[in-house]
Amino acid sequence: MYIHQCPECGKQYSTQEKVNRVKCPYCGAETNVSYSEQQPNYQEQWRQFSNQASEALDSVFNNGPSGKSRGIAGLLAILMGWCGLHYFYIGKSSAGVLFLLIAICSCGIFATITTIVSIIQGVLFFTSTQEEFERKWVNCPSNVPLF
Repeated sequence: MYIHQCPECGKQYSTQEKVNRVKCPYCGAETNVSYSEQQPNYQEQWRQFSNQASEALDSVFNNGPSGKSRGIAGLLAILMGWCGLHYFYIGKSSAGVLFLLIAICSCGIFATITTIVSIIQGVLFFTSTQEEFERKWVNCPSNVPLF
C-alpha cells in the first residue's frame, strides 16, 4: 500500500501500486506524487474512534437541565418499559400508572403492545438530542406522551 498526500487539498489517500501520477479522489487534482511505503496507523485511528465513541456515550448519560438523563430513560424504556418505569423516571407518573395497569389488568395480553411502544420510545430517547428529549418528554404538557 502506498500513501500519497495531495499538494492541492493536503489530504492523504492510498493506492495499491506505485505510480508517478495520480488523481486525488477528494479534489480531483492530477499531480505528480511523492509517496512513502507506510502502513496506516490503525492504533491511532482506533484511539481516535474510541475517544469519540466514549464522548458520545458520556453525552447520552449526562443529566439535562431537568436532572433527567435520556440514556437512563432509554435503558428503562427498553428493559422495563412494559410496566412504565421510564415514565415514572421522567416525572409522568400518570402514564406510568397507565402502563402498569395495562400490564397487570390484561394479564400480559396488552403488555406486548406497551412493550413495543416502550422499545420504540427507548430508541427515540437515545437518538434525540438532550434538548429534544427535554421538550418532547420531560416538559411536555401531555400526561401520556407517546411519540
